[in-house]
Amino acid sequence: MSRKTKRDRKGKGQISKSRKAPIFWGIVVLMAGVGLSIGLLFLLPKNETWGLPAVPRNPRPATLAPAHFTGEVAKAYRIAQEAPELLERMPCYCGCYVEPGHRNNLDCYTDRHGAG
Repeated sequence: MSRKTKRDRKGKGQISKSRKAPIFWGIVVLMAGVGLSIGLLFLLPKNETWGLPAVPRNPRPATLAPAHFTGEVAKAYRIAQEAPELLERMPCYCGCYVEPGHRNNLDCYTDRHGAG
């Protein structure tokens, strides 16, 4: 039997070790990355220092009319007008918390900055 036929018989239906190793190590690295990411989610601090706690106001501020806007923005202002009790209990993360008097997500809809 020639060398070529021995090699052909040996290689049929088998994946060589050199092809198995990169696939195996790729899977190991992927699993380690996923595990590390999940672990970091549980270890990182939970309280964001850049957000606001939701503090309702009494009396509740009036929102701008949705007629001033179009499309999705008008829909958001309409929801703010129809269900202000939902928005005043939601913390705001838009960055406007640096302004004095901004206490919750409803305050974003009392002026035009909720549109942008």
